[in-house]
Amino acid sequence: MLGGPPPVELPIEAGIFFGFRVGGLGFLVSADIYCEVIEQVQVNPLPNTQAWFGGLFNLRGNLIPVIDLHRLLGEAIADPKKRRLFTIDKGEKAVALWIDGLPEVHGLAREPLQQFPSLPAVLQPHVPWGYLYQGQTWLNVRFGEFFSALGRQIPLG
Repeated sequence: MLGGPPPVELPIEAGIFFGFRVGGLGFLVSADIYCEVIEQVQVNPLPNTQAWFGGLFNLRGNLIPVIDLHRLLGEAIADPKKRRLFTIDKGEKAVALWIDGLPEVHGLAREPLQQFPSLPAVLQPHVPWGYLYQGQTWLNVRFGEFFSALGRQIPLG
């Protein structure tokens, strides 16, 4: 019989992640998903849409929808000069988010959260796990299903 502590069970999605902040929340995106930081681009607003829908911009021939998570989640903008557009996925699946600053790389060798902080209702069903690191809560969001749910809220025509 071997001694020592029992093995730590990490989430199924354990691996390398891109982490970015929006207000007081930290978000994680698997490094397996194509992501890109976009600067100095014209975002074109669309009339008669939700306040959190920032509009569209052209990225290499694809119209990319822009979501302002600050407005959607009721988070304050830390420093407007440091905001960046962060695209998740590519082609017709791509969506851009306004984020605070540049993303950072996270490796998951940390303890998953046992209890989540209070999350906005729109986000809750799409967050399977998270962890605490240096006082910051980081949430793994199933962004594909989250974006699909938001897309059903945008009035068309």
